[in-house]
Amino acid sequence: MKILRWTGEPISAPGIYSGVPISVYHGADLCIGPSISSSGLRTIFDPKRGPMAYWIESPLNPNRIDPEEKDAFVLGRAAHHLGLGEANFSRYYAVEPETYRDSKTGELKPWNNNATACREWRAHVEEGEGRTVLSRKQIEQIRGIAGLLPWQRDLEDSGLANSAVVRAGALSGLVEHTIIAQDKETGVWLKSRPDAIPLDSTDFSDFKTTQDVDGASISRTLDSLRYDMQAVLASMCLEQAVGQPFTSFAFIFAMKKPPHAVEVGELTPVDLTEAELDVRIAIRTFARCLETGRWPGPGGGRADARHIARSERSRNDAMGRRSILEMELQS
Repeated sequence: MKILRWTGEPISAPGIYSGVPISVYHGADLCIGPSISSSGLRTIFDPKRGPMAYWIESPLNPNRIDPEEKDAFVLGRAAHHLGLGEANFSRYYAVEPETYRDSKTGELKPWNNNATACREWRAHVEEGEGRTVLSRKQIEQIRGIAGLLPWQRDLEDSGLANSAVVRAGALSGLVEHTIIAQDKETGVWLKSRPDAIPLDSTDFSDFKTTQDVDGASISRTLDSLRYDMQAVLASMCLEQAVGQPFTSFAFIFAMKKPPHAVEVGELTPVDLTEAELDVRIAIRTFARCLETGRWPGPGGGRADARHIARSERSRNDAMGRRSILEMELQS
């Protein structure tokens, strides 16, 4: 598997690239033309959001609204890095100190994010070093997800370190690597950044945090976040980059709260086939929006009013309420 080192210039050829900072990956100038990741395609396809929701936060939009990084993304990435080792973790993350020294009195005080010295430290770490700052509470949660807390020792499937699947290498491979492809139909550049790209197999594995890991909860998570579309796009990118798609697709879910139970689920062929259709229409929609400059909302670009109706449950509730009030009036 050939790995290309990112040169610092916009990418002009499909491949697997190392050294691409996460800020560049999410930026507008990663490729020589507009590029989009699975998160953007999933937003465009989402019936509750649509192209307009993608565009207002898109790096391609000069008037974008800066999106806030979701806590779940921070927890997930940090837990994965911590599970791979402290050295790798410290390249990307820093933990708030417990104390700081007062510049006037020289006294050690409990850490206070409103203090000037604390704000200056955070600015230096985030802007100067490009690392994400984690609170003491977050690092405790992250260590739990990684399976590194004392009470998790020898507790099977409590955190990543105690998962047999993870220990067997499910999340091993190329970390922090970017897969680039160019859609042959539309010319749109596609990008994917799996947690790990395996070196000795074509098995896709990605790590996700979640509230619960029972079957029904995981199904609801898939329904809501469409991780199947993420897996399909990664496979599409890998096939163009190295000539081989992923052949199996699994997600490793870990609870964000104790006991941080881990569950592994593999996507079904039916879901993958339908996800590919969804990814394809989302790519076409993105290309059309770029071409026309129109980014419709979830209802599409229709000019006429649509018929709206209350739910059957709402009508039944209202009928029951009318009956009660009529009886009150007659008493």
